[in-house]
Amino acid sequence: MQSRGPTSSSTTTSASLGVSMERDAALSDFAAARQEWEEAFARVPDEALRYLKPGDDYSLGGLQVHVNWVLAHYLRVLEGQVVVDDPPLSDDARLGLTTAKRRSSLAEMARLHTAVLNAALRRPASEWQQATPVIYGEGQDPYPTSPDNVIEWLRDHYREHVAQCADLIDDWRTAVKAAG
Repeated sequence: MQSRGPTSSSTTTSASLGVSMERDAALSDFAAARQEWEEAFARVPDEALRYLKPGDDYSLGGLQVHVNWVLAHYLRVLEGQVVVDDPPLSDDARLGLTTAKRRSSLAEMARLHTAVLNAALRRPASEWQQATPVIYGEGQDPYPTSPDNVIEWLRDHYREHVAQCADLIDDWRTAVKAAG
């Protein structure tokens, strides 16, 4: 008996399985990127949380505020907002955090990360790479965005700040030595 090749249903199943595996790998890496950021931010001494390098937009502690703002922004995208209307970034991004605000900001990141993950998982695997038009700012053209795009951008965003955080800790130590 000759094989007639894959059937339509086996091809669909294989494609669905492939997308599901890609989604699982992307979400696993999303968790790994968050862990990398948490480890980097844990190395920030409490007394450095308010350090603002001259010329920078965010203090060392403010990086965590910024990370949370970006998570909330992309959560709105995953929840289907076609026009993303973001609140302004907190002054803490520039001013830094107290030790107590550090703890609450990390708890907020955990909540937002889980919400992003759950919003991504609510979409069927078959829609993982399906882009929908999103308007990211007033007067801007729609930009096609998929759940895969959002998770990739968030992974990259966590990792971008891992290196930045280490550099800012070094800058803070240098500034402290120079001042004292």
